[in-house]
Amino acid sequence: MKEVYGEQCLARCTMFRWCERYEEGRVNIKDLPCPRQAHVVTNSATTSIVNELIRQTRRITTQEIAVELSVRKGTVCIT
Repeated sequence: MKEVYGEQCLARCTMFRWCERYEEGRVNIKDLPCPRQAHVVTNSATTSIVNELIRQTRRITTQEIAVELSVRKGTVCIT
């Protein structure tokens, strides 16, 4: 296959893994959701609210932001 596809060819282990998944009954090529996987939300309204909260109180905590937005503390992540 490398002769035909060159560097674009999948690794052998990847092909075997895909074949195993197909034989197990998985036919969807999309990734399955991971449990407790973080979701990234970029809502301009929410972003502007958070920016305003931070400007008002530079020492605001993620807990305080979570309370203000009515979400769990684990949902708030500031990068």
